[in-house]
Amino acid sequence: MPNDQTLARRVAELVEEASEGTLSPESALTDGNTLAEKGLSSLSYLRLIDSIETEFGIYIDLEGDTTFMQTIPGIVAYMAAEGVAGAA
Repeated sequence: MPNDQTLARRVAELVEEASEGTLSPESALTDGNTLAEKGLSSLSYLRLIDSIETEFGIYIDLEGDTTFMQTIPGIVAYMAAEGVAGAA
């Protein structure tokens, strides 16, 4: 079973894929700025959401509060709330 660090790393890899390499996993995982401030575009956010939903089998309501999508820890916390195994 993956732990939250493993999930954070996987989400960071999905960020890299969604951004087509604009953001590296290391940059995405660095504390401080939001993913948008680090250069993640709105189109990349949509790709990221699609990837997370597909890989982890969860739904992200784009009409609800999506502020958790600003950072990797926020995304992992949301995943935990949605019951993704290993997210803490």
